[in-house]
Amino acid sequence: MDITAVGTKGTLHVHDFIIPYEETKASFYAASESSFDDLVTKWGSQPSKHIIENDLPQEVLMVSEFSRLVAAIKFKNLKPEKKWPAISRKTQLVLDAVKASIDKGFEPIQIQE
Repeated sequence: MDITAVGTKGTLHVHDFIIPYEETKASFYAASESSFDDLVTKWGSQPSKHIIENDLPQEVLMVSEFSRLVAAIKFKNLKPEKKWPAISRKTQLVLDAVKASIDKGFEPIQIQE
């Protein structure tokens, strides 16, 4: 359940990508503008660890957020938020690129927005 995304501006590594080890806590490592030391024997800087903690499991938070979005449209006559469609689209682009890379023998794939 690990995922590592490597791009031109950095890397992202998640150990428990699909189902977190703990219901209310998840972590990931991120690095940007990474480089090697002068002798190319080690990384210039270590990735930073980020820990996200919540009082509720992710499934409860997803249903709560969806309910909030629907209620805002239905009962407050607000327009749909643009945040989630953009995040969903970017997530799908990354997953499609991973699948394409696998299908092409693990070749690098350029992601186009």
